[in-house]
Amino acid sequence: MSWFTASHDNVSADARGALVRVLAADRTRTAGAGVYLSGRKLLTCAHVVNAALGRPVLTPDNPGAVHLGIAFPVLSAVDERPVRLVAWVPPRPLNRHGPVLDGSLEWEGDLAVLELDEEPPAPVGPIPWREMQRGQQVRAWYGGGQAFSYADVLVGDWDGRIGYLDGQLSGAAVDEGYSGGPLFSLDDGAAVGLVMGRVAAPAGPLSAQHTLRRSWGMGWQSVLRELALVGAAPDTCERGPATGYASSGASGMRGTRGFAGDESVRDMMVGPLHSLLANPAARLDHASALAIELGLRTRADGSAPTVEQLADLLCATQRALPTLSESLAPTLSGAHGRGELNRLLALGRLTEVARLLSVAEHRFLLAKLEHLTQHDPGLVPRAATAALPYVDLPRSLQAARLAVSAVPAALLELEGRYGDGSPVPDESPRLPALLRVVEYVAAQAPGMACQALQEWSGRVAARLGIHASALAERRADAARWSARATATGVRVLVELDRHDKDPADRYRCSVWRMRADGTAARTVTATERPRTGREIARLIREVAGGAEGDGIALVAVTVTPDALELPVDEWDGADADEYIRAPLGEDFHLVLRCPQIRRRSSTGVRDLKRRWNARHQSDMLVADHGIGEETQLVRLLKTTHRDTARVFVHGSAARRSQLVRYCLAMGVPVVLWDREAAGTDDSRRLDTARPDGPVDELPERVRHFRVDAYADKAVAARPTLVWEDAGLPLPDELELADPAQGDGSFGDPMTGTEQAI
Repeated sequence: MSWFTASHDNVSADARGALVRVLAADRTRTAGAGVYLSGRKLLTCAHVVNAALGRPVLTPDNPGAVHLGIAFPVLSAVDERPVRLVAWVPPRPLNRHGPVLDGSLEWEGDLAVLELDEEPPAPVGPIPWREMQRGQQVRAWYGGGQAFSYADVLVGDWDGRIGYLDGQLSGAAVDEGYSGGPLFSLDDGAAVGLVMGRVAAPAGPLSAQHTLRRSWGMGWQSVLRELALVGAAPDTCERGPATGYASSGASGMRGTRGFAGDESVRDMMVGPLHSLLANPAARLDHASALAIELGLRTRADGSAPTVEQLADLLCATQRALPTLSESLAPTLSGAHGRGELNRLLALGRLTEVARLLSVAEHRFLLAKLEHLTQHDPGLVPRAATAALPYVDLPRSLQAARLAVSAVPAALLELEGRYGDGSPVPDESPRLPALLRVVEYVAAQAPGMACQALQEWSGRVAARLGIHASALAERRADAARWSARATATGVRVLVELDRHDKDPADRYRCSVWRMRADGTAARTVTATERPRTGREIARLIREVAGGAEGDGIALVAVTVTPDALELPVDEWDGADADEYIRAPLGEDFHLVLRCPQIRRRSSTGVRDLKRRWNARHQSDMLVADHGIGEETQLVRLLKTTHRDTARVFVHGSAARRSQLVRYCLAMGVPVVLWDREAAGTDDSRRLDTARPDGPVDELPERVRHFRVDAYADKAVAARPTLVWEDAGLPLPDELELADPAQGDGSFGDPMTGTEQAI
């Protein structure tokens, strides 16, 4: 008997992590259940597939490579994922040929293997399997996965093929919707078969002679035999006896076992464990604390586990090793003990289950990241992108926003990135990628969340033996990044206008500089003389360049509706004697504004504020050939995209003009398009600007794109970006500063005066 044994509650939670809901054809009802095997493979009953396709349930004919919808209840019972049928074992009657007759009580075969497009995220994970035996107490769940739907039954008889299951008169009974799901033995911590059918009482009044609450399932031995007949036997699922313990349900980790085969790592762990825990009393204390964190039961006789039993646990149970090191690290006083713990942690990285964080560390960080993500879905992706610029980030962190439901999977993947390539002192361990990301998240986290995350990373670094200077260096990097990201550069407001008799290529221009207190100082006023684009660019460059500030200046140009295609970003502000060209779009965050269109809507101002405030929570809308008429765009912006703050417009110039105007009229604050695009065939030309990336960084990404495009004649795309910051006043709303009150904040002695060229 192992010193550690499983708690039924934790084993049950792990089992439901492999439960699959097979959806009916209408995608609203449950056709049955299934079980996740490993990789991309799922297992269910053939009659469940038939039910999902709307066919008679015991139809033996292979339906072919059909596609179905499934869900993982542990993630979401309604979040549909596509699967296709890859193996079919038809239902067949016992000991004869032909179809299974209606009313049959039992049959053979009846299995189907389904394949996902990609592996599911944690906490979905495979479960151990062992052989079915008479007398096992097993549990089944309804396909929908509701916790209350569990049905506890006893394997009353086992004939080598089928197990007959008897349920108590209290609680749930195995019924429709349970077929295909695992029969899970809580004592063994492993599945032993699949639910197949039930023995229903005959119609009419209930009699004491009727069979009640009896169902039947196919034992794992039979499942393997049947799948082998069609070449679909799984080769990664465990088939032997269960270990007697499982992973902590609180850890949110994938699977219940991670060490099945090569025992060399476990054997190598015995040495450092002997060195660290030679004293049985100390071993008992640490093992007991470890069991509590993992939710495991221990012996009550006061004995300590052997180091071999402890090594078994560390190699087979999620987060066991970091959790043990969490209690060990504070007790170490010398370099030898620290070295042995480092050796133990290094061995853990050779297993699939050790992970980086302890149960408590993971629980704390997960809660913090979920809370921060709920309030700012872009924070973690921004921080990860900045912290790990050369790392292939998880897919969920490559988008602009992270859903709260995706935080556990993203955290799990970040734990797997162990190395920080920077040098470390005294041959100490390198800073894991996750801790670097946490430091960057903390740098932009509000209030006490910053301090809490930094204290957390300090504790984890100390447990891992990371030198304090390595963490301090990364914390300083994060602070500098945050300062750059949040620094408010100079804000310059420009208004362009034309009189009827003005030359076609000249505009009247007014320029204001925003002060730190929110007031504006007019630096250029519209005169009777219209100016060329080059003259206006020089004005803007002089005003923006003469101001103090480390950030890149935002130049917001207000134009009339007929000037939205104006290439203001290409206007060159370089003097005649300068060597390098200076297009405005290269040196500044050059954006357009067009309030005239929005003011033609009675709700335009309210719409703008609502959408702007929701810009971190809303998805980008792509307005392309899929939107047939402008009215369809209006419907989308009024319904499913009511809070959308960003629209990427494709199409011809005439088509774009109409769509852009409707976006602006409905208060969309961020609108991007390629003004040189001939049609939707050119829709990919701005991909490198990542239009769907973090929204607040879009002006900077567009600036980078412009720098590259202006230098490369082969790049024909020219992005136009409308950026209506709801907190930035429009020229006719400005509160002008008293010129005599110039505070020198812009470093320009002419602040508050008019300039003319």
